[in-house]
Amino acid sequence: MLNVIADIGKIVSGNAQGDLLDFLIPETAKQRYIVGINFDLAQKSLAFNLLAEGGESGLSKQKLQEFLFVASERGNRPQFSPTSNNLSYLISQTLPNLADFLPEDSELKKLLQKVRDRFFMEIQEKGGKKSAFILNNKFIPDASVDFEKKPEKLKDAIGEYAKELARVIEEKTTAPAKETIYTVCVNGGPVAGHPDYQRFLWQKNSESAFDGGFSSTCSICGTETEVSQDTTRFAMKFYMTDKVNFASHFDQKNYYKAVTACKSCYQNIIIAEKWIDQHLRTRLGGFEMYVLPQMIWREMEAIRLFRYLQAITREFNEVKNIASLREAERETKDRIEHMDVFKQNGFIWNFLFFRKAQSAFKVLALIKDVPPSRIMKITELTNDIDTSRKKLEIPDNIVFDLDQIYRLIPLRKRGADLQEYKKILQLYACIFSGLPVQKEQLYNFYKQLACVHHFESYALYQISKSNNPDYALMADTLKWNLFLLFLQKLNLIEGGSIMTTNEFDAYFPDGAKEAFAELGYNAAQQGLALLGYVIGVIAYAQYKEGLENKPVLEKINYQGMSEEKVVRLFNDAFEKIRQYRKNKTVNYAERWLALAKKLYETGAHKELTADERVFYLLSGYSMNLLRTKPSARATETEEVESMEEDVA
Repeated sequence: MLNVIADIGKIVSGNAQGDLLDFLIPETAKQRYIVGINFDLAQKSLAFNLLAEGGESGLSKQKLQEFLFVASERGNRPQFSPTSNNLSYLISQTLPNLADFLPEDSELKKLLQKVRDRFFMEIQEKGGKKSAFILNNKFIPDASVDFEKKPEKLKDAIGEYAKELARVIEEKTTAPAKETIYTVCVNGGPVAGHPDYQRFLWQKNSESAFDGGFSSTCSICGTETEVSQDTTRFAMKFYMTDKVNFASHFDQKNYYKAVTACKSCYQNIIIAEKWIDQHLRTRLGGFEMYVLPQMIWREMEAIRLFRYLQAITREFNEVKNIASLREAERETKDRIEHMDVFKQNGFIWNFLFFRKAQSAFKVLALIKDVPPSRIMKITELTNDIDTSRKKLEIPDNIVFDLDQIYRLIPLRKRGADLQEYKKILQLYACIFSGLPVQKEQLYNFYKQLACVHHFESYALYQISKSNNPDYALMADTLKWNLFLLFLQKLNLIEGGSIMTTNEFDAYFPDGAKEAFAELGYNAAQQGLALLGYVIGVIAYAQYKEGLENKPVLEKINYQGMSEEKVVRLFNDAFEKIRQYRKNKTVNYAERWLALAKKLYETGAHKELTADERVFYLLSGYSMNLLRTKPSARATETEEVESMEEDVA
């Protein structure tokens, strides 16, 4: 994937004004103020001044460029940026580190050394394990932090000191600490604007990796030239280059056998990573991801491709979310024509799912080489499924799209970490790559979801807690029906043999026959769904009788329904219908139950799995729950009363 990233960097750098430093700076920042911390060497005084102010949306890139606001160094690397939103760095390690890093003949180095000597003091952690320079508290009026005594934990002490200093700055400048970026100034001039610092920042991000360079073949472009195996400044890590056990023959000099980069590719990757993080980053379900386009282009097409790069994240967000599709108000034909433009340029999609934890970058999954035709097909079918939803009269708040898949498959979690994230990522890979999905596994996923709602075990999974688990189960069951229909239309799972006979049309509940046909239920599946529908009728009657917990639902084993349990459920449903016969809501449920039994027994019911039976039972129950309206029931009762024939 490094070649894809380098290609993006080449396009971006060739079509945007500025140099490498511009790409290190974010487009915007949520903070609204930039405050200068000015060290006056002549007066030996410290002052705080408001230097810049942004609008409601934050600081613009122009303001951030002026003070070279770049991301902090990752992990335990020494911090050296004089403009930061982390005040702890600026009052401790930043200036001493930058003074050490700059060359001996640097004018800025001499200034920073004077600042360090006059304004900073060296403190040591209790036990003598760690020491650090920190801003002398004599320059802060009424400072409560006392560094005369060695702190137990140096990092915590510096953090508390930074909070106190932030309060002082807020009082003097009226800039709230949470909305402020700080920049160091010496004698009134920002350190970030000094040419020595700008040269150092450029060298750190483009040339320092080649200090130990050697002649070899670039792994990315294949050119024979000076290369580096140092990828420590790359944000997206595809190779281990910091653990010796991953080096050939356990020799750190052999990392080049995994990856090497020439100066041009190295710089393109640095540029691309920053640009990708700002422009090609999105989410699918609950996962962060990068949409990485891969293309073959001619030089004359570079400007055009840059425009496509800027629009591609919006395109994907419309594909994954039905609400975005509606908002876009685009006809399928228009989208196809748009995607054909990408196709003509050899354009394919790559999806990189990742997780960031502090400085660590972990690749969760990489879905490669997804053609535009596949994206077009997914878009069309997402629209088709929404059309089916409308035919089934499912309300607008119960929809299916790619985002919804994350909420339909329970994933066990430990704290904030998902333990079973591969379940969903493998499913996304199948959808984008056209690989078949095991239908039995899908029914098992649904069964787990049904158990989460029924037993209210939300704390163990990423599924949001519901105040009405019965309604949540109904909504998610209907979404699962749309999901399976989506997979069938994508030819990722086999559809059932739809029952085509019209023999029993008059005996179905109002709208049920059409719903079963739309979803592609076969005879046995229709029988189970009708049984579930009758269970819903009985549950409603029990609710009307004051049994709010609906005891009949306990007859369903949410862990799986064997053939014997289904037979027993048919018998129990028959007894419950007779018990609640005085309730008008069950007057004609016996007719539906008889039809359910007939369809179930004439269909391939023995081929159904225990999980599959749970799904179709609860699908029928959900359809009934969706339709539980007094007016609808009255109309249905009138229609059924006019029937004279019964089902044998």
